Amino acid sequence: MTGFALTTAELPAALLDGVAARVHRRGGADEVQFHWWQEPAVLPVRWDGALRLLRWGCKDRRSRLPLGGWLTEEAVEAVAGARPELALVPANLGHINGRWLLIDVGVRGVVLPAVRGEPVVYVLVRPSTNYYRNLSGQEPMMPVFENQVV
Repeated sequence: MTGFALTTAELPAALLDGVAARVHRRGGADEVQFHWWQEPAVLPVRWDGALRLLRWGCKDRRSRLPLGGWLTEEAVEAVAGARPELALVPANLGHINGRWLLIDVGVRGVVLPAVRGEPVVYVLVRPSTNYYRNLSGQEPMMPVFENQVV
């Protein structure tokens, strides 16, 4: 998934201030959309006892961090010395290939320690189920959904 949406009611006002330009109206409710292509790419993350906005992955090929915004569970283990921590990316919808798909709770993420003073979150992915491949237009990988079978 290259984007996620979360209703504004689920974000504290302090976090909404930083993403006001990303608010959209859908079906009579306001939501904040978080897309990989946006600058800066950020995601809401429940981590370390709080909901916060964290930088989403890495777009700099020169960085020590893995390139991209997604990591397989195997790749997390291969990130030498990173001490990754599991987290939850709360979401109501996920965006893939021009479609919005319903999400019950959110997707799992992994937070890597700060490189420039701020931690970074990656969305955990695994091989797609047949259902997800058909739903998404044959994407080979899918996010690890929290308490949801897809």
